[in-house]
Amino acid sequence: MTNEQLTQDLMTLKEHQIKNDTKIDNIMNIINELREDVKSTKNLTEDVHIMAINMSNMQKTLEETNKKVDALSQKDFNEYESNKKIVKDKIISAIAGAIGTTVVGLIIWAIQNFAK
Repeated sequence: MTNEQLTQDLMTLKEHQIKNDTKIDNIMNIINELREDVKSTKNLTEDVHIMAINMSNMQKTLEETNKKVDALSQKDFNEYESNKKIVKDKIISAIAGAIGTTVVGLIIWAIQNFAK
């Protein structure tokens, strides 16, 4: 081989090296982007997992709150029913007392008027 052929081959190799270096740079850029995407995906996965845990805790808290609200509602209803029964009993007692007093009064009046 002559010097010219060697120089030509060397130039061809340098061109290939430049092309390959450019390809390597492009591939490295793509790899770096993929790394960033994988990192973002991992972070997103962790955030979704945390959200799922928080939603589960919120659901438990909501269920407990619903139970407490139901218990309070039931308590209020039971108190209402109890008070209603007490009022009804008092009204019946008052009416019975009034009737009893009227009957006793009539008996006393009858005894006083007919005993004379």
